[in-house]
Amino acid sequence: MSQEIDNWDKMTFQEQARLQDKKIKYMVQEIAKYHPAYKKAMKEKGIDPSSITGVDDFIKKFPFTSKKDIAPVDENPYIPDYYIMQKVEDPEYQPRFMIATTGRMAFSVPFWYSSYCLENIMNVVASRLVAVTGMTPKDVIINSFPYSPHLAFWLVYYATTGKGLTAVHTGGGKIMGTQKIVGLTYGFKATVFIGVPGYMYHVIKTAEGAEKQLSDIRLLITGGDRCTMTFRKQIVDLLRSMNAPNPNVCAAYGFTESRMAPLECPHPKGVDGELTGYHTYPDLELWYCIDPKTGERIGPSEKGELVWTALGGHGTIVMNYRTGDVAEQGIKYEKCPWCGRTVPIISSMIGRVSEVKDVRFDKVKGTLVDLNQFYTIMPEYPNIDEWQVILQRNQETRIDEMIVNVSPRKGVKMAEKKLVEDLSTYIAEKMEIAPSGIKVMTPDAISQSLGMEKELKEKRILDLRPKD
Repeated sequence: MSQEIDNWDKMTFQEQARLQDKKIKYMVQEIAKYHPAYKKAMKEKGIDPSSITGVDDFIKKFPFTSKKDIAPVDENPYIPDYYIMQKVEDPEYQPRFMIATTGRMAFSVPFWYSSYCLENIMNVVASRLVAVTGMTPKDVIINSFPYSPHLAFWLVYYATTGKGLTAVHTGGGKIMGTQKIVGLTYGFKATVFIGVPGYMYHVIKTAEGAEKQLSDIRLLITGGDRCTMTFRKQIVDLLRSMNAPNPNVCAAYGFTESRMAPLECPHPKGVDGELTGYHTYPDLELWYCIDPKTGERIGPSEKGELVWTALGGHGTIVMNYRTGDVAEQGIKYEKCPWCGRTVPIISSMIGRVSEVKDVRFDKVKGTLVDLNQFYTIMPEYPNIDEWQVILQRNQETRIDEMIVNVSPRKGVKMAEKKLVEDLSTYIAEKMEIAPSGIKVMTPDAISQSLGMEKELKEKRILDLRPKD
């Protein structure tokens, strides 16, 4: 039986705070009894569960959890099991459905839902995805997320087929292939297209090349990777050139560890820079931001690393979890001016702490390079269509190299040498560091290098250096 709170998006922020205090108090009591990893950690750190009576106590006293804490290692492949709630006598606690992480750690990490979680987390968030995005039974929806134990694919499945909406779950390029996905989108007059931004653009560019006008698409929902302003403008302009009158874009911010995904509400000025931010679920989750260096909590709307905590559920549970993602404008506590929902809203512009790399371009010392910048500057360069950044180490000199692969935009008549020179200068001006080399590739070649047809996410930035 669903325990969804009907007014989850209409509570005042004071009401949300009271509810979260109550839920976090209960949750700490639960994990102190049934969660192997946190039960041990609380005992070792001398944390009395009864001393945590609300969110402020929790943030001050509870230890952080990070990706490395939950990942299996060769010496102990069972670490993820320690994060599953253990109450053997209660069937509501038994793991029933699994998703898994996809790429930021060396090992894939399983995350389990219990039957209770499927009803009260997955099913509830699926309903909210439909409500926030405004999908209706009149829509024909294409799900281009890869078919795998991946949150994005299954959340879309629950939100569409599970809610009685018409949807084609293609499995992505690896399963169905881009040409067939283009044919289905065109043939079924699809109105909503859902997928990873890079692959979505690849599909629509392929449709354009095949002269299949995707003129019925009204909404694009992205997930699995960042959805930049430049991407939004490019893909909307592309659809408009195919006679789609008023296409909208909204992005989801989902990550496996939370087993849910806040998302933006779509509105007509989104492609002009007025992003709504990710609308969170204050009855199901607690968010706050910290200084990534000190770990100290920061204020509303301040740039910081996102920290997440479950406010209910069984199965795999993480608490005070450092996501490694940095929200450029933090979290704001204001009513959304577009949809009117009163929920904590995460800034749409998110980068990754892990994309700040120490690159050794000489034999003396390294240089910190924020590779997140490539997601902004490369789509803004007018003469290229696709791009990829590869970090590698020269085996002879032992010096790091940053190679940029690109494919020219259709119709660009610039000579390859000139393109390479201009792009190298552009990157150096924007990032204050020049690439070691630029490789011009055909659209097919760079598509293969990115893994458009076979990877869960395109391999946009690859660090191939040996782990020293």
